Amino acid sequence: MDHASVAQLEVHETLELAANESPLGPSRKVANAVISQLAQANRYPERDCSNTERAIARALSFPAAHVTVGPGSFGMLRLISEAYMSAGSEVVFADPSYPVYRGLAQQAGCIPVAVPLTPDHRHDLPAMAQAITPATRVVFICNPNNPTGRPVSHAELAQFMAQVPAHVLVVIDEAYFEYASGEELPDGTAWVRAGHHVVVLRTFSKAYGLAGMRIGYGVAHEQVAARLRQVRDPFSVNSMAQAAARAALTDEQHLASVRALNDQVRAELCAAVSRMGLRYIPSVTNFVMIQCGGDDLAICEQLAQHGVKVRPGSEYGMRGWLRVSTGTLRQCQRFLLTLQSVLFN
Repeated sequence: MDHASVAQLEVHETLELAANESPLGPSRKVANAVISQLAQANRYPERDCSNTERAIARALSFPAAHVTVGPGSFGMLRLISEAYMSAGSEVVFADPSYPVYRGLAQQAGCIPVAVPLTPDHRHDLPAMAQAITPATRVVFICNPNNPTGRPVSHAELAQFMAQVPAHVLVVIDEAYFEYASGEELPDGTAWVRAGHHVVVLRTFSKAYGLAGMRIGYGVAHEQVAARLRQVRDPFSVNSMAQAAARAALTDEQHLASVRALNDQVRAELCAAVSRMGLRYIPSVTNFVMIQCGGDDLAICEQLAQHGVKVRPGSEYGMRGWLRVSTGTLRQCQRFLLTLQSVLFN
């Protein structure tokens, strides 16, 4: 990182590094598919999303009956809440993790059971297995975890799944699956193939660059998938989003470019943070948690005054931390120079 002033990098647009969006956006192939679909915008979308579910199933080598499409992985989580959470039952999840798990449990009148992460910021799956009781209905595993970016391994997940009783639905939230890599990283759909009571959630919002389209999906045993479809509102996923998702699945080159850029920028970000004397949590995603100390809310406010938006760790119970999306190399440089100015000048 050079020593250019923050002012030299200031631009009129706000630098959005708080929502873990793809800086590259959708591919040209996806854009063309959406444009073509506009001619049919006066028509309702496919009521049951069957064409899109078949396309996803083909890409994953699953029967279509195992796939359920919804309005983003958040929308899929709502379907799971409606179908499987009942007042008085228990819902187990890691802490900190995606806050929606707790929120949906509370909205459904469930008892949230939060299991602290390990000291190295990973899911404590043995402790989560011990937290399961006869009243437990759903367990959420965010893999890799948001906000820490840390994964659980295939061996760890296999050991956990072997302990889960049949009455518990395990939800493996793989929103960042396309960014993650490594021989030890599990593909949650393997447990669907093995017949476990599990739903694997994925989204087109992150690596595919379709956050504004709101489309995601779940892969599960066909009986579970059918139950989720029963509680899904008709026409809940618009036709442009479905066309975009189908096209995105066919554009492997764009996805490879997104991954390569993310790996490059994440490495630069982590190296620069280390040179600044700051601690970070090693991540396999498109975001990094950085420990800045002090009042992270105030730091975020100061960064925002320079047009740089990041996520305060306090939102996850991690005071003194910042969650920063990777962005492009130029965006990364602008963030680092702005952070250096805020913390050390």
